[in-house]
Amino acid sequence: MNIILLGPPGAGKGTQAEYISKKFDLNKVSTGDLFRENIKNNSPLGQKANEFVNSGKLVPDQIVTDMINNWLISNTDNWLLDGFPRTINQAKSLNQILKSCNQILNSVLLISVPNNMLVDRLLERQKIEKRSDDNMETIQVRINTYEEETKPLITYYQQENILSEIDGSQSISNVSISIEKELANIKKKINN
Repeated sequence: MNIILLGPPGAGKGTQAEYISKKFDLNKVSTGDLFRENIKNNSPLGQKANEFVNSGKLVPDQIVTDMINNWLISNTDNWLLDGFPRTINQAKSLNQILKSCNQILNSVLLISVPNNMLVDRLLERQKIEKRSDDNMETIQVRINTYEEETKPLITYYQQENILSEIDGSQSISNVSISIEKELANIKKKINN
């Protein structure tokens, strides 16, 4: 089973990605994981990414998709992508990568949360985790970026008929239960 996890900042993607990957024995990767691994290993892609990361700029799509491509070559089945794709161009590149690797994307799970709840969650997380990117100004920029760049993926994957929406305003455990039910249904379809 091959899954993408989508949602705005503060929706709980990281928490749910951990849960899903363990429950369904999926290889989980986030773009952040790939950046850190490639930079740590001083790979050519890591060196390129590091220039952008160090200057606070977004890593260009081509570098990100090349890292995803390399990762998918060695993780051919049962994976979960957390935080990728973030744009329509990345989604189209991912489709090409999957075709070249002879892989199928089974489902895109969207964790939906109202914006006012996202802000509250992120501000609360800042108090607990002391994350520098969880201040009001940065939170609003991150939500706006999601609205402009990532939200169009909802329509894109609805048209592919593989998007499932999960109510992320529930408790963590109820979100996990909702995801588990959805993935159990997807697993049944795959096995039939």
